[in-house]
Amino acid sequence: MSNPKFNFIQQVFALNMFSNFASAPRKGSPAQLQKDLTLILQAILSDTNVQQMMGKWEVVWGPVVGSYGEDVKNQVASNAMYVAKNPEGQYVVAVSATNPSSLYGWFTEDFDVRTMVAWDGSPTPKPDAPRIANGTHLGLQHLLQLTYTSGPQAASTLMQFLNSTFGASAEHTQLVVSGHSLGGALSPVLALHIDEAQAEWNPAKTVEVSTMPTAGASPGNKAFSDYQNAKMGSRTIRFWNSLDPVPHGWQPVTVELVPFLYYPYFKTGILFKAIAGLVLEQSLQGTAPYPEGGFYTPLQPQVTPLPGQVYITLTRNLSGAQVLQYFVDMEAGKLLKKLGIGGVAATLIIDALNWLLNKFGNEESLDTLVANLEERIKKIPGYGPELDKFIGILYAMLLELENVMIFLLQLVYQHVTVYTDLMGTAQLHPLTQAIVNNLVSNGTIGSDYSNINDKLTEPLQLLMQTAPKMGSVIEGLLTDDLMAKAGWGKPGK
Repeated sequence: MSNPKFNFIQQVFALNMFSNFASAPRKGSPAQLQKDLTLILQAILSDTNVQQMMGKWEVVWGPVVGSYGEDVKNQVASNAMYVAKNPEGQYVVAVSATNPSSLYGWFTEDFDVRTMVAWDGSPTPKPDAPRIANGTHLGLQHLLQLTYTSGPQAASTLMQFLNSTFGASAEHTQLVVSGHSLGGALSPVLALHIDEAQAEWNPAKTVEVSTMPTAGASPGNKAFSDYQNAKMGSRTIRFWNSLDPVPHGWQPVTVELVPFLYYPYFKTGILFKAIAGLVLEQSLQGTAPYPEGGFYTPLQPQVTPLPGQVYITLTRNLSGAQVLQYFVDMEAGKLLKKLGIGGVAATLIIDALNWLLNKFGNEESLDTLVANLEERIKKIPGYGPELDKFIGILYAMLLELENVMIFLLQLVYQHVTVYTDLMGTAQLHPLTQAIVNNLVSNGTIGSDYSNINDKLTEPLQLLMQTAPKMGSVIEGLLTDDLMAKAGWGKPGK
């Protein structure tokens, strides 16, 4: 296998994407998810067809899986990581992306940018000191604390593994830290930490530490970007799709471009503008106390952005049933309460929504389904002007929700689905899916892993997994001012 089809960059990208198999819909303790991920990695990396594409790689540390916050109760992975090595002696540290089912991943590691932490850990840093987002800081600490306890090795953290592997080594080799999405923000920060601590784990400094993040948001302020560039700029390659909204975060000037990425195929509504405004506010809030350090700023250097294209099909209207299903999955009762409908009336309305979904499936437009909903609600005892007004408010909100869903579908496509095409590794998708499906069919892993690649990359499937989290975001945005601006005042007011 001396001449694999993929070049080294493609091999690194594939390895970092494999870390996301811990993000399957299957639930379990970190130990169980780690066991599953171990079996999946072994099956993929030992497959002859995979080796023809990307050469021979073996896992030499990990995988490790961690769950934090509500993810512990929900039994889903927050982070995953492993180290792989090839026969040429090159190493890759692969860091997972956001698990679509991880509340901690979404609301803490991804979106906690409202506060910043000094990179050097000083409790009294200078005003212009390099700082990173608190969510990124917490993610880094979790990665450094994850401990691999399986196999013949003694229990070890990543840094302990590096010390035991390279502490007495005089051999020159390469260590690449890579990750996608959340991993695209965490991997360069982890690489910088590893590089700064090299005297401790590799005194001879014979290991070249580099990083190849993909699709990551800015981990810190301008001072941090400048610092990382001075330390590792020549050993950093940052890949991102020009139409991917995530790498536009969290720099204010690029965040402001996000609503216009898909124009004229997508035009923003009031609910989407509110969401975009929330993102911008979080970015500005994070840097406001430390203006001398500058705004959130992307890491440098970077290659020319990958040339994304708007996926026209995803900008067309969704079926009415899909919009209603998303609304129901968003914990619609809480949103109805925001609109002034609660108690028995809300229960009856949700029952009517479920009735429509069961009766009409994907056959009807949103207009038709709302008309059928109105007809059914009119049969509710005590129906009156307030519920009549509510129908109009609900319809307007569903149209806005449809607008948000269309954008999110495009976001998922541009942020997840299309990267394997842009990076030239798409041939692995059906191959690795077949390998994992074979593990399912012989009972090695659970049935929730069936068609795992589709579950992790297909836009509509991923979108529906985000419904509860998006419901929490929208609930927080529905202030009296926003509802008044949209004409969604509570019935009776």
